[in-house]
Amino acid sequence: MPTSSIDSRLMSFGELFIGNNSYSVPSFQRDYSWTESQVEQLWNDITETLDEKRSEHFIGSVVVNNSKKPELMLIDGQQRVTTISILMCVLRNIAKEKGDDQLAQTISNKYLGSLNLRTRKTESKLVLNDRNNQFYQEYIVESKAITELRDFSKKRNIDKSNKLIVDAYLFMYQQVQNRIEKLGDFVEVLIELEECIRDKLVSILISVADEANSYLIFETLNDRGLDLSVADLLKNYLFSRASDKIKEVQKKWGEINLLSNRLELTKFIRHYWLSKYGLVTEKDLYRKIAEKLRTSSEIFDFVNQLREAVEIYSAFENSQSSVWDSYDSNLKKDIDRLNLFKVSQCYSVLLAAKECLTDELFTKVLRMIVILSFRYNVICKYNPSKLESAYCKTAKYIRDNKPKSAKPIFEQLKEFYPVDADFEKAFVDKSFTPSDTKLARYILSEINSHYMGHKELIANPNGTELNLEHILPQKPSDKWLVEFSNTDPNQYIYRLGNLTLLDSSVNRKVGNTSFEDKSAKAFSNSQLEITKEILKCEVWGAKEIEERQNKMAKAACKIWSFNY
Repeated sequence: MPTSSIDSRLMSFGELFIGNNSYSVPSFQRDYSWTESQVEQLWNDITETLDEKRSEHFIGSVVVNNSKKPELMLIDGQQRVTTISILMCVLRNIAKEKGDDQLAQTISNKYLGSLNLRTRKTESKLVLNDRNNQFYQEYIVESKAITELRDFSKKRNIDKSNKLIVDAYLFMYQQVQNRIEKLGDFVEVLIELEECIRDKLVSILISVADEANSYLIFETLNDRGLDLSVADLLKNYLFSRASDKIKEVQKKWGEINLLSNRLELTKFIRHYWLSKYGLVTEKDLYRKIAEKLRTSSEIFDFVNQLREAVEIYSAFENSQSSVWDSYDSNLKKDIDRLNLFKVSQCYSVLLAAKECLTDELFTKVLRMIVILSFRYNVICKYNPSKLESAYCKTAKYIRDNKPKSAKPIFEQLKEFYPVDADFEKAFVDKSFTPSDTKLARYILSEINSHYMGHKELIANPNGTELNLEHILPQKPSDKWLVEFSNTDPNQYIYRLGNLTLLDSSVNRKVGNTSFEDKSAKAFSNSQLEITKEILKCEVWGAKEIEERQNKMAKAACKIWSFNY
């Protein structure tokens, strides 16, 4: 690597921000990802530097591409730079809230950007990637009210990385307010924090004019101890060797980054590699890919394949994805079931099946994986690492042979399919704690449908219509304990045989009454066979729970089974 195009020097964050330079995070870089623990560590570094009267504090390196000065492209260090910018927004806004507009404007001009007199908006010194930038500019740089930010943070189904930006702001806002309350003089607190960041937080700024060299430096820094994900390393390896295809590779990677919003990018890449090339651990993934992909054409082809696969992969965790628009509701339910089971090792097989098989056969393979996962992972709780290897081999088999039916695919996995005797044995002892409520409700609804021979009455996925009811209550009164004189009732409360489905309005009225009252007021009003059958019991004790669960186990062997 020629050194003539590389410049490195120690500089304070004041020198980084103050002046004509601006910074941009490329679209292909990862989103803002700092959690509260990392933000808190930065805050502690700053306040300890102040309180202990240190002359400086080193907080790592920043790597930039300076080929388009004064706009510098952030290759590494964007998480720190972004968090410090958020803190400067906090200092500016608190100054404004306290009525010190001069201090607020000074902080804004120095660190955040200048005011455009026509638009009356701040032309930011920092531009984040495609997912984060609009939110960052509108909510943080343009200073939304603290109440609005708090309301936003409480919302559900919001972009994860944008929520982290808000949470970082709210955390540091509270910390600054606490420091003001402790020390008294808000002006002094704000100024000392600004001066500490300006003069005492220091970093090594590495400026590289050649784009490929900037990624190689990033990789080298990681070898010396920076905590980076495999996906970060891989991205920089691919960029550093993409040569004449660098722009195309960057564009595709940016699209992958956007489409993998809720995914773990490293996990996706590993599962794709397992699906197409063979078994590999996360630890060895980078080395394997670096060994195989050497030319710019190979790198472009691989990234292009990832781009195509990421839409399918992300759809495995979203039954409402447009990928499934042409499929019936049964497939979407099977996607939801896999997510309920919290299994993902099977994605390597499903990727191969989706890419290589007909839609009809893919649907059958998905159903096969749901049943296998339920038996192997959910009920029997067998070692998942052994199954991963089998899935990898099966994915390779699908890609190489493109079978025309599901049976030969099942043959690849047959040894990992728990036989009825083992499955039933594990099922009869199964318990479900409150954290497993959705899973228990699913199992009971499937068993009820089997008992009734149809699926008109099933458990609502959100538990709004049918509730999970503990027949023996979680906090039983003395009336319940008569039938448990020779055994510990706590061993039976969460057993599946002690659980049933009940109309939610009835459930609230039942409370902790006796078994007789519960049967008369609740169970007798149910239309569900799985609940009505309880009425056959005159008492409710360990014997009744075990017998009911034994019956469920035999039904489960028929429900979750193959016809091969």
